This record gives sequence, structure tokens and C-alpha cells, in this order.
Amino acid sequence: MAGLQTAGAISVRRGLVDRGASVAVTIGGFGVISAILLLFAYLVWVTIPLFLPASITPGKTLPMAAQDVLFADVNDTAEWLLVLDAKRRAMFVDLATGTSWSAGIADNPNEQMVAAQPLSGSLQRYAILDSQGALRFYQARYPVSFVDGDRRIDARLAPLFEGDALLSPGLDVGGFVFDAYFDGDRLLIANSVATDSGREISLRRYSDADPDFSLEQPTQSSIALDKPLLRLLFGPQGRWLYGLVGERSDAAELVVWSVSRTGLTEQSRLAVSVSTLTSITPLAGRQSVIVASPGGELAQYSLLRSGSRFQMRKIREFAPAPETNIVIAESRRKSFATLSASGELSLYHATSGQRLEQLQIPAGVWQFAAFSPRADRLVLLANSQLRLLDVANPHPEVSLRTLWQRVWYEGYDEPVFTWQSSSADNDIEPKFSLTPLLFGTLKAAAYALLFAVPIAVMAAIYTAFFMAPALRSVVKPGIELLAALPTVILGFLAGLWLAPLIERNLSAVLSIAVVLPPGVLLLGALWRLLPTRLYRLARGWHVLILMLPIVLLVVVAFAVGPVLEIQFFGGNSKVWLREVAGLDYDQRNALVVGLAMGLAVIPTIFTIAEDAVYQVPDHLRSGALALGANHWQTLTRVVILTASPGIFSAIMVGMGRAVGETMIVLMATGNTPIMELNIFEGMRTFAANIAVELPESEINSSHFRLLFLTAAVLFVITFAFNTIAELVRARLRTKYGNL
Repeated sequence: MAGLQTAGAISVRRGLVDRGASVAVTIGGFGVISAILLLFAYLVWVTIPLFLPASITPGKTLPMAAQDVLFADVNDTAEWLLVLDAKRRAMFVDLATGTSWSAGIADNPNEQMVAAQPLSGSLQRYAILDSQGALRFYQARYPVSFVDGDRRIDARLAPLFEGDALLSPGLDVGGFVFDAYFDGDRLLIANSVATDSGREISLRRYSDADPDFSLEQPTQSSIALDKPLLRLLFGPQGRWLYGLVGERSDAAELVVWSVSRTGLTEQSRLAVSVSTLTSITPLAGRQSVIVASPGGELAQYSLLRSGSRFQMRKIREFAPAPETNIVIAESRRKSFATLSASGELSLYHATSGQRLEQLQIPAGVWQFAAFSPRADRLVLLANSQLRLLDVANPHPEVSLRTLWQRVWYEGYDEPVFTWQSSSADNDIEPKFSLTPLLFGTLKAAAYALLFAVPIAVMAAIYTAFFMAPALRSVVKPGIELLAALPTVILGFLAGLWLAPLIERNLSAVLSIAVVLPPGVLLLGALWRLLPTRLYRLARGWHVLILMLPIVLLVVVAFAVGPVLEIQFFGGNSKVWLREVAGLDYDQRNALVVGLAMGLAVIPTIFTIAEDAVYQVPDHLRSGALALGANHWQTLTRVVILTASPGIFSAIMVGMGRAVGETMIVLMATGNTPIMELNIFEGMRTFAANIAVELPESEINSSHFRLLFLTAAVLFVITFAFNTIAELVRARLRTKYGNL
């Protein structure tokens, strides 16, 4: 009786333990799934703002009686508006309250201002031409102070270069065309000059030898023109000068000159129809200009290299904006807006080639239109009214097209795939193509699997089916122990030891592929010649016996490598690859990554595949052998087919490991985002790109969110591989599970 009570108590405890374990496993499973879904949801949540549309929202409308406006500009915080008019006044307008004040900017009250424009290469610095032919330079300053806890800005216009003026006595200011460039180190001034022999462009260069930059003793040069000059624009970094040359009623030419210490050198000419021309506006960086016509045509022309020279070429057309009157470019990005007399406002981005937003505002005769430096506000003046428009356009350079298709970037001869998130020059547009990163991820995984799968799967089959049990008990744990080796160690060894070794002995490494396969076949043939008694004694211990001959074959391959290099590669295999095969060689390349990452993936594939082969039921093996099949026939016709679901799962798990690998790819490649199948060149993968750039990215910037997008894409790729693997594994199990 007591025994029955004890058995009943054990049964009750066992039932409670089983139910508890079942609940714990269920909760743990749901927890894992929930954690994965939450991780993916967070990645998506961070990347969603990249694809939200831009918006333009009408803001305040302030009365403003401004006449004869020459130029206007908005300060960096979009709090103040500076207006320069023909009556020698600088008017500052508080955009929050609409209050304004003005001050004279000329000593002689009889002087009239005839032209004003910003200094290229800098912000809030301006060049102003008066009616006497004097060209002066000013800087807008907005110092902040706090009085009794209140924040105040003392806006003012201060003279540059000690107020010195560049004088042109007797100048016909009505036809005077000029532009100026200043980057803190040098001042360049280009202007039209009427001479007895015709027309010229004068170029003055002021160096930084004098820290006060007085406008004295410049380096001066000139170049003759065959037609009147209509417009001048300095290009990026003051290295180029664009000029619109021609008659206003006739076809003109957009001429490009290179700027050097010796003067101007013509590079190219591009025909432009002035009669249908509304605006030529430089984009940020001034390597491209936007050409607009009254019919609504919009096109981007960019400065591209053509042989030893440069020329302007049309690289992009945009969706038409009817009756375009004004093109307004942002100061720091490649976005711009168009505005028509009827009040149709359109927002574009040059790199993506898209029209981002449209808005209808009241029509008017526009006296000026300008973006704030941060491009979060658009200021318009028409009909004595100052209109403020709030602009939300945080990620204009990101679209499905710029992420996955070829894009024609400034300075490139054709549309390309490339990733370049940052540069030493802020004028260069960011390049956010994910295609090279996807290509690099798949390339690294493919070469790693090409090396790992044959070795791991064949080793698993041999260990599970042929190897002696005593030897298997040592080999299998030893290989599994390799999975615990940190990948950073493998990457370190691959980058600092393996890559230089392969570079020094490239021909020897290549000769292994020539010597080893026939050598192994020869060893197999010789093995079959052993006496039957020795053959049976060695069964299961082949690996120990054949290890030494295989090592000797590798030594032979290294020995004949220099001979093969002389005979077939002209004494230098890298030069032969470049000049004959047309393949570049990088020290840290896909071959190094394939070997190192393959070594990291082999333990994973081996372990799963070996378990799958070893767990094939004994009655299937014994039945096949009893029916007269030999070991090889039993392996190929029964064992491998039965274990195929597990072997396939092992390969797919290894692929997932290779796709997500970070440290080996980071340390063993040049991390160059190129799209080349060449095994001797590197690549950049999603994982390595995230590891390199995320610590240095600005939070919530386009770059920051794109790195999260790459993580989401990597997540989806891994999920897709695992899903395909599970579907194929289930089908194989259904097909071969009943053998």
C-alpha cells in the first residue's frame, strides 16, 4: 500500500514538473519570438522617417514695404531676414514679430546700390556694387546676448577687408557683370570689362599673405570675349568660372573656364537658348547648375571630365514646373524649389531626381525668394508682403531609386552604384546606394561557402560514416570547439598574417588548386593497391595515415609555385593578372575573406551535418549492406538521401552565419563598396558597414537611419534564407523520411 502511495506521489510530481516545463518552454518560445519581432519593429520604426514625404506649410504673412530690392538672405537660425535695396540700406527683419530696422551702408548718401550678391564659398558675406563703380564687401553678424534673462540678437552688417573698395572709375554699372569667391584664404573677383579692342573678363586674386586682406596689389589677369557677358558664377572651391555669353535676344553659350594662378583657361562651351531661358542657378557646391525655361523644362547640367578637359553635360531632367520664374537653391544640399508667377511652388532634389512636394500659394511679382541656411524655412517677398513657409524635408536624398538603382552623381561620367556616406568636402553629395553593400554581403558569403561547404560536408560524412568510433570521439569535439574561437581573432590573423602571406606567395597558393586535386586522386588509387589485410586494418583511420601525404602535396605546391609563376605568369602573377587578365589585386580581398570566414563557418556546418548523417537509423544501413550494397553505395543511395534535410539545414545555417559575419570581413578586406566578382578584390558588407559607420553617424540623420535600414535589410535576408531552408528541409524530409 505504501508503495502505491509513493508511486502515486511520484506520478503527481512528474505531472506537475512536465506541465511546468511545458509552460516554461512555451513562455520562453513566445519570449524569443517577441524579442525578435520587437527588434525588427524597432529597426522599421527608425527607418520609416526616411520615406515620409516632404511638406511645405504656409506660415506667417508679414507686411513689408520694400522697394528696389537687390538681394535678401536669412540667417542660420531663420530668425532674421537681411534685405539690401538700391537706396543704400540694409534692413533687418525679425521674422518672429515682423519688426524691422535699417541702416545705411554707404558713406556718400548720393550713392545708389546697383547690384548685390553673396560671396561664393562662404555664408552671410556679400559683395555690393554702387553707382560709382565701387565694389565693397560686407558680413552679416548676429551676436547673441542675454539681458535680464532675455535672449537678444544684435543684428548688424559689418564691412570686410577694412571697408576697402575695388574701384572701377567710369564703369558702366548697367552692364557690369561680376562674381566673387572667398573661403577665408583667398579672394577671387571676376568681372566684365569693356575695352577699346572689345570685351574681356578680368580676374583678380588676393592671397592670404596679409591677414587683414586689404584690397591692394592683387594678381590680375584677363581673357578676351567674342560676345557680351550675361552672367558669371564661380564653381566649386573657386577652381572654375562659369559664364553665360551671348546676346539677350539670341542663343548664348555657357562657357567654363578653369581658374589657376596664371589666369583663366577655357574648358568647354554649351549652347543655351536665351530666348527660352528663365534662370541659371547653381546648386550647393556649384559643380552643377539648374537651367529653367518658361515652358517648365528643368534640367541639371554638371561639370564632368572629358579626357584632359572638363565640360558641362546634361545629366538629369526633372518633372516640369509650368511657368517657372525663379529657381531657389538650398545652400547646403542639392535640393531646390521653383516658383511661378501664378504661385505654383515645387520642391525638388537633384540627386534623387524627384519632385518632392507642390504647393499653390497666392500669385505675385516676386521680389526675392530664399531658403534659410538649414532649409527649414522658405521666405518670399511679393506685393509688399513677406510670406514665411515652413519646410519639412529632412531626408530628400533617400528614395527607392537612390537606394537600389544607378544614379548619375556629380563628377561621374555615367550613372553608377556606389556608397559614400561622407567625404572631406561638404560640397560632395552623399551617395547612399545599398546595392554595392548587398552585393558585397552575398559575395563574401558565396566565397566563404565555396570554401567551407565541401570541406565541412565531406568531413561530416566521413566522420559519421567511415571514421573509427574511438577517433570520432576525439575529432568531433575538437572541430566543434573551433566554433568557440572568437571571430575577431580569425579576422586579426587573416588581416595581418594570412593576407600578406598570400600576397607574397600568390602563385604558390594558386598552384595548390592545380597540384592538390590530382594528388588526392593519385593517393586514392594507391590506397586501393594496399593488401587486403592492411586495407581492413586501416579502415576508419584513413585520416591519420593520409594526413602526411596531403601536407606533402601542399609543400610541393608551394615549391612549384615560383616555377609556375615564371612559366605562365611572366615572373609576376599580380602584374599578369592586371595586364593580361584585367583583374586588379588587393592585399585584403575575397580570397582571404573566403578562407578566414570559411574556417569560422566550417564548425557550424560540420556539427549539424555530422549529426544528421550519424543519426540515420542503423536498420537502413544494415539493410542496404545485407542486400549486397557496398559501403559507398549505402552512403550515396541511402544515408545521404535520408540525411539530406539535415545537411541542407547545415548549409543554410552556415550561410546565415556568413551573411551576418562582421569582424572577419571588417579586418580582412579593404571595405571598399565595389561591385566586382573578382576574387582578388575586396568588398563591403552590410554588417561591416554598420560596425564601421554607426559610431560616427549623427543621430537621426539620413546616414544614421540608413544604417538601421541596412540592419533591417540584413534581418530580412537572414529571415528569408532561414524560411527557404525550412521549406526545403520539410520537403526533403517528406520525400526521404520514409526510406
